[in-house]
Amino acid sequence: MANPKSEKITEDYNFHNRIMHFFIDGISHADSVLQLPFKHNCMNWILGHIVTNRSHVLEVVGAEHGWQEEVRELYHQDTQPVTQETLSIKFEKLVEYLDESVALLETVLKDKSEAWLDENFANYRGEKTRYEHVMSFHWHESFHLGQLEILKAFIESKR
Repeated sequence: MANPKSEKITEDYNFHNRIMHFFIDGISHADSVLQLPFKHNCMNWILGHIVTNRSHVLEVVGAEHGWQEEVRELYHQDTQPVTQETLSIKFEKLVEYLDESVALLETVLKDKSEAWLDENFANYRGEKTRYEHVMSFHWHESFHLGQLEILKAFIESKR
């Protein structure tokens, strides 16, 4: 790996992927759109939102990927909830995008310097260093991990 910051990024995102797979493995698309008995997003929307944020992380580090518009259209902040009746991306495809995001992140960061990560970058969240953007998206993702755990328990209670 190129530098300690790149290593931290890839280690942190790989760690999140391992945790997420504990909660999402074995979940079907039909399971992923089950609705809680109160107003809250389903597992499909939560994972899609995480993948959407991963698309922003990839944009910050300059990693090309072809699914950013597809996920952002449906799962960005303030988009409509996903239900059994609404448009959504198949859960299995979201899992593929999630895993692809980590592989792309690792590939791009292996040749990046710490100085490059410390350069300013502007996106819809304002201007800050690339490293600060990537780590703030990681923090945001941490928030949603707990939701996946609760949603997994809910889905299992319905089986």
